[in-house]
Amino acid sequence: MRKRATITFVIVLICGLGILGYFLYQGRRTFFTDPYKAVAPTASFVIETVDLQSFINSLTTDKGLSGEVAKVREFAIFNQKTRFLADQLNNAAYKKLMTGSPSIISFHNPGSGRLQPLLTMAVPAEVRMRQLKVILRLAGIKTINETVFGGNSVLALPFILNDQKVTVYMSIISGLLICSSSEEIMKRAIEQTGRDDDIRNVPGFSRVLEASGKNEDKFFVVFSNLPGILSSLFNQDYSSTAAKTGILAGCAEGDIYLSDNGLVLSGYTESTSPEDILFKYKSGKVGVFKTYKILPSSTVLFESIFLNSVNSASTVFVKASELASKLREYTGEEVTKAYIDIKERPADENTVIIYELKNRAYAEKIFLDEFSLETGKTNVLYFQPDEQIKIPVFVTPYKGFSEAVIPGFSKDFNDSYFAFYDNFLITGSSYITVSRLLYDNMLNKTLANDLTYRDFESTLPTVAGYFFYCVPSRITDYLQNFLSREIINSLRTNKASLEKIQAAGYQFTSSNNMIYNSLSIRFKEEAREESTTEWETLLDTVAAVKPFFFTNHITGAREIFIQDMKNNAYLINAAGRVLWKVPLRERISGTIFMIDYFRNGKYQLLFSGRNYLHLLDRNGNYVERYPVKLRSPATNSLALFDYDNNLNYRLLIAGEDRMIYAYDRSGSVVRGWNPFKTAGPVSAEVSWCRVSGKDYLIVSDNSSIYFLDRTGNIRLSLKEPVSRAAGSSLRLSSGSNPSLVCTTPDGTIQHIYFDGTVKKSLFRTFSVDHTFDFFDVDGDGFGEYIFIDKGILYLYDHNRTEMFSREFGSPELGGPINFIFSASNRKVGVFDTNKNLIYLIDKNGKTMSGFPLRGASMFSIGKLSDKSGWHLIVGGTDRFLYNYRLNTENK
Repeated sequence: MRKRATITFVIVLICGLGILGYFLYQGRRTFFTDPYKAVAPTASFVIETVDLQSFINSLTTDKGLSGEVAKVREFAIFNQKTRFLADQLNNAAYKKLMTGSPSIISFHNPGSGRLQPLLTMAVPAEVRMRQLKVILRLAGIKTINETVFGGNSVLALPFILNDQKVTVYMSIISGLLICSSSEEIMKRAIEQTGRDDDIRNVPGFSRVLEASGKNEDKFFVVFSNLPGILSSLFNQDYSSTAAKTGILAGCAEGDIYLSDNGLVLSGYTESTSPEDILFKYKSGKVGVFKTYKILPSSTVLFESIFLNSVNSASTVFVKASELASKLREYTGEEVTKAYIDIKERPADENTVIIYELKNRAYAEKIFLDEFSLETGKTNVLYFQPDEQIKIPVFVTPYKGFSEAVIPGFSKDFNDSYFAFYDNFLITGSSYITVSRLLYDNMLNKTLANDLTYRDFESTLPTVAGYFFYCVPSRITDYLQNFLSREIINSLRTNKASLEKIQAAGYQFTSSNNMIYNSLSIRFKEEAREESTTEWETLLDTVAAVKPFFFTNHITGAREIFIQDMKNNAYLINAAGRVLWKVPLRERISGTIFMIDYFRNGKYQLLFSGRNYLHLLDRNGNYVERYPVKLRSPATNSLALFDYDNNLNYRLLIAGEDRMIYAYDRSGSVVRGWNPFKTAGPVSAEVSWCRVSGKDYLIVSDNSSIYFLDRTGNIRLSLKEPVSRAAGSSLRLSSGSNPSLVCTTPDGTIQHIYFDGTVKKSLFRTFSVDHTFDFFDVDGDGFGEYIFIDKGILYLYDHNRTEMFSREFGSPELGGPINFIFSASNRKVGVFDTNKNLIYLIDKNGKTMSGFPLRGASMFSIGKLSDKSGWHLIVGGTDRFLYNYRLNTENK
């Protein structure tokens, strides 16, 4: 009985295996079909995708990085072929070919120096050459020729692409679809299927493949196959560079993460030969790089590396080698070479190398001792941006210092200029480059504070052993020393596309006895702008108020007072250095004033917030008795008047209780002032004028305008009711019969005369949100009427004729702000609050040369010194305060 059961079990097992084998043979043969079998070891690049259709479609979306690449002329043919392939794959007829298993796209050099693609993928077992023909015809392909390569039937599909005849070759061998537009590559692939070795036999390939993501698209590089295709990229002097790429390592892999914001490749590099350049980094030091914290934000290329061992000093540069040997004990492990983009400077003079120091004090002493023996301390320049900063920059005989510290890192670099900053030694090829680094650090304008760089940095691991970074659109001049003329011309031709690549970088670190590498390319549809500022100074957060020009009573120089969104107040000198920062208990409201509180020729800063009057001296300290608590929380900005130019200041401000309060310079309520109460809340600043020997204080609420005398009593009653629009300025129109000019909420112009009469005129109906000012734009002695409403700037002359109207393409505009550069040169300022752009417009509606400028706050224009010309100061979205030097001519 037991024997019979055993026999029955064996029979059932054999039948089961037979049935399983039948089904595997009929419909499951693709389980054993390997697309790598057709990929020869000669491939330079390999892409493995888990979903071929989705992957190709992601390259043809017309969005993001891939969409921008499609616009580059040099990639036009490649893009057309990719789109053709995408169209074919999206055809429902091809669904029968898709198995859901990986597809391989490899790129080979058939001998022409130009890469040709090969597609290999598994297809269902029932799909043979006859079924393939049917599928192609269903897809709309009419001409199908058939030939034989190496005894295998091959379909040849001719078609015309961009007026060129192209033939695609396809064949199915043992359940594997092979496809290429190159006859030579096709023949090699068919031959490859009969061999035991394939791309996975290349040293390192199998290991990086095993370490790759299981469900990710992957990109592979085979370094030994690169020299033949890269040789044409370099100029004659650097032709050996292409050969060196062949011995970088064995193979590298990166999992592909493609989005509208760019591309990230992350994976491993394997090096099996000690002769490979990267072999030593498989166990090299890793850590967190620090040098970027002092690199200027204008750095457009840098590479940082950790020293893996103590290098032997070079014997080529004796003095540099001797200094390097003496400093080695106090030199850290991090070294960075950086290229700084300095306008109108030769590229070969804009490089610095920065060495981390273990002990700056000892390192600096050793250097000074050596330097004094060589030069007698005579070759010293000083970086001195203002009267308080003075940093020596030494002109030394130590050219070749970097070669002595780390041979090969920066060959032929002229590092003759030395400086010490923070915990770093800086060497450079020119004084200008070294001083630029020092200056930008004084302003905190470094990569550590650059939002674009920080966004890029977030895409890469924190720890690394090597780090390379660049801004592609701004390193063309640097690269022309290395790359061929054709490549450089192509980069310049496609600068508009390059500018949309915000940053690109690569880093690696030792991991699992291999090298883990990451490549990141950050992309934005808006091109990366080159800064046109004279300087930029970092605030704790974005600017909250309009910058104010303050006069240094000691030197006569102009300084800038600003407050940020954290209520920190800053005083910044003409060089952009923060002289002091003090926290205030509230946000500044409206106008800031410079007064001589003590009547001794020394100036202070006066302003108000919602609850206090504030008075700061030039050192950022409160003057005695200040801050002064207001009698009622303010609803408008402080107004300051010196009626008789005797420094007997009067401060007027409205409270929530609708009372108008007057304070003297010490913050006490003015005796003899009768607090005036308005019918509604007052949001506009109190105005003052003197007409025919009489003083008028003008107060406006949401329903009326009041004319008061110095004691707070009504001085003038109007003969008809008037109201003032919330966005309307109140200006005095001079002449034989002066009047005050403002608008009503619907945009009606009101001329209010000092006999109580009112004349009204309506040019056109404006919305209640309009803004208005009255200003002599053309310098003819007559004021013009300026409106901004719904994104349009209107200008009317004194005869009420429209001079121009200009649209800015944005519904929200700040202004108008009036500027006088000379008697005949006057401009109207406009601030686009949506796009953070600033415009200066002339009497004809034309934009001033150099505009629009970037800015994210209301702005001020003034002179930082008598000789400095005009400067525009404005806050940015990136927490910096910008200083633009202006060219006051029109475009």
